[in-house]
Amino acid sequence: MAGNRQAFSDQEFKDRVGRVQREMMERDIDVLLVHAPENIYYLTGHQTSGYFAYQVVVLAQDGDPHLLLRFLEKGNVDEYSWLTNPDTWKEGDDLIDKTLAVVRRNPFEGKRIGVEKRAWFLTTAIYEGLIDGLPGATVVDASLLVDRVRVIKSSAEIKYIRGAAQIAEIEQRVAYATICDGVTEAQVAAAVFAAGINAGCEYTGLPHHIMSGYRYDVCHANWSPKIVRQGELVLLELYGCLERYHATQMRTIAIGGASDDVKRAADIVIAAQDAAIEAMRPGASARDIDALVRTPIRKIRPEYYNRSGYSTGIGFPPKTAEWEVLDFNEQEDWELKEGMAFHMLALACGFGISETVVITNTGVERLTGSNPRALLVK
Repeated sequence: MAGNRQAFSDQEFKDRVGRVQREMMERDIDVLLVHAPENIYYLTGHQTSGYFAYQVVVLAQDGDPHLLLRFLEKGNVDEYSWLTNPDTWKEGDDLIDKTLAVVRRNPFEGKRIGVEKRAWFLTTAIYEGLIDGLPGATVVDASLLVDRVRVIKSSAEIKYIRGAAQIAEIEQRVAYATICDGVTEAQVAAAVFAAGINAGCEYTGLPHHIMSGYRYDVCHANWSPKIVRQGELVLLELYGCLERYHATQMRTIAIGGASDDVKRAADIVIAAQDAAIEAMRPGASARDIDALVRTPIRKIRPEYYNRSGYSTGIGFPPKTAEWEVLDFNEQEDWELKEGMAFHMLALACGFGISETVVITNTGVERLTGSNPRALLVK
């Protein structure tokens, strides 16, 4: 029975489970324990801001997932998930025993059990307790197994990312209209949050980043009481979120005008990113795409090291995207495929810009990009 606010059809969830189970077979994993909230949501539809409380999905190579979570959170399963009758724990219960009881419903002797060792919500204590409680089984690292299945988005997922992108662009336009000499970063943030929420934005995986003047180079700085002044640059990295799917857009505003160096940097950065996005298509090399951004920027910033993009999708705080799953950088290389979604970014010498894109069967679609791609002067 579908939840009242189930974001996807039962069949889409079952297809996702099937793809993960096929990957488990490829890796010779009999049972998978999923602790990352993004992956639990992907497989079950269950979501809660109370994911600080222990929750886990136990998935065998066949059959539906089994969800174990705090009893207090059961209402969220009824609201969002395609599953019914989850296993629950209450305060005072032994979480390891509760988890082992679910795992032991199937024979585990001699089996290979995968756990997400990189999951932030699998503590050392739980992990060690599970190993002690499964003698005769082989516990293996299954980190990023579900994440790498998730990188290919369905049309329904892309619809939500596209909606999130529209929200991010609305937020950028409101920020531009609000910023002026004498306004505080906090006042800009208030306007951005109001605009986003009124447009349908959910709570985002990261707070909006609003950085002006000397704070421009404070990476991931949140808004502050600082007053924006004439002659300053303001960097805005704003997020839209719809059904936990995120899109991001970054823009730079010059209050009263910018120096020739900043204008030159803006021209170089925009041209470099345009070339990279234009080259994105199924079969393209991630390292080649990254080089199209990195090489021109290093002519004005030789020490440039930043990533030029990363995969995006489901996000729970403290992240808006898929972070380490697919990354555009100098070291790694992988092949772009239809259905992948990315946040592409570039920054140098006081100017930054970014867009959210998706790979189509013939090339790339900019989900953001209707806002002017330029150094904005206010």
